[in-house]
Amino acid sequence: MHVLNLVILLLLPAVKSEDDCPSTAKSQLAEIRLRRHLLCDYDKYVRPVFTKNQTVYLKIGLSLKYFQFDMHDNSFTLESWMNLYWRDLHLTWKPEEYDSLEDIRMPINDIWIPDLSAYNKRIQGGEQSLAQSTICIVEFTGNVTCVPSISLTTTCTHDLTKYPFDTHSCYVYYGSWTYTGEELKLDFLSSPIDQTDLIENGEWKILKSDYNRSYRVYGCCPNSTYPIITIHFEIERIPGAHIIRVILPAIALVIITLTSFWIAPDSSDRLNLCYINFIAAFLYVQYITSLVPMKADTIPLILFFARDSLLLSTFTIIFSLILKYMVKNENPAPLWMSRALMIFKWFKLRKVLLRRNLSLEILSLNKEDGNDVNVNDDGLRKKECMIFAQFLDRLCFLVFLVLYSCMFVAFTP
Repeated sequence: MHVLNLVILLLLPAVKSEDDCPSTAKSQLAEIRLRRHLLCDYDKYVRPVFTKNQTVYLKIGLSLKYFQFDMHDNSFTLESWMNLYWRDLHLTWKPEEYDSLEDIRMPINDIWIPDLSAYNKRIQGGEQSLAQSTICIVEFTGNVTCVPSISLTTTCTHDLTKYPFDTHSCYVYYGSWTYTGEELKLDFLSSPIDQTDLIENGEWKILKSDYNRSYRVYGCCPNSTYPIITIHFEIERIPGAHIIRVILPAIALVIITLTSFWIAPDSSDRLNLCYINFIAAFLYVQYITSLVPMKADTIPLILFFARDSLLLSTFTIIFSLILKYMVKNENPAPLWMSRALMIFKWFKLRKVLLRRNLSLEILSLNKEDGNDVNVNDDGLRKKECMIFAQFLDRLCFLVFLVLYSCMFVAFTP
């Protein structure tokens, strides 16, 4: 048994593994020999510098391909190519020794890569590094070019106050997961955000994009700085389809409400229209609520508009019932109503508020030298109820018209 163990120990040095990279291994292909040469004593977990005080300079750029904003999930999804450039001092060679090869393609998993991560990812679990799988170009000088495709979903808080004419600001924060600013310095390319190949979203468009670099010091490491790259996107909703399904129904409700004031108070059609308008306004509130997420600090103005339209439609029903009672009332008008109409008859606005056949000129009958109407004339005072009802009807129409105009001005951006 001891003899067998001794023989095994003597034979171990002669056993060659694939990782030993023997110098006697030759190949007819220069690219194979170059790859073996570069990876023979290479450790992809070691920074590509010769001394610990040297800094790796990384340049970053984004080529945008597609983006999506989800207002219900508070998320911003960005599909892009991330352009990464740095120098690896451990990956250099002399081209003349390898058939004048000046560059080589190498998988990203075989070489050192910066551990870039998005700090505000929507889901924090899983792999932290953004660059997962791609082929990098390595030049004989050690310059490395990697363009991995990135699908990234970050958090982005919405502001739906102006829905459906809303704009949102979304941020993406990039930084190294482990390296300090003294070990890895982040910088931008000359054109860091390229939108040339951006596919149109259909619902959103990017108004502008900008970027900046900042440094943060954490309590655990007061002597080290950690660089953070911030990319800001301001996006705007394309309101085309939303105008049809949100704005036009609101306008229709306004028209129905105002139209009800021009129907005779004693007509059953007026009350039927008011009831239909109330039901439509109630359903409209429920519809808007289902479209947008509810947050106490950013309630859409269109929801306030729908709420107020529902309240106004409720008022038109109550108001129409009161006017119907006034018109059909057989009792003479109260004295205060008669005097109020006599005061109102001197204003030119009465021609707008009253129909011609019900003009206040009828109140001048039986008047002499500016004297008051004969308050004992029951027939005339009964007609005053109808005139006063129409006066209130037209006055409410003007008030509603002003209210809706103010609501539209406050709502539109």
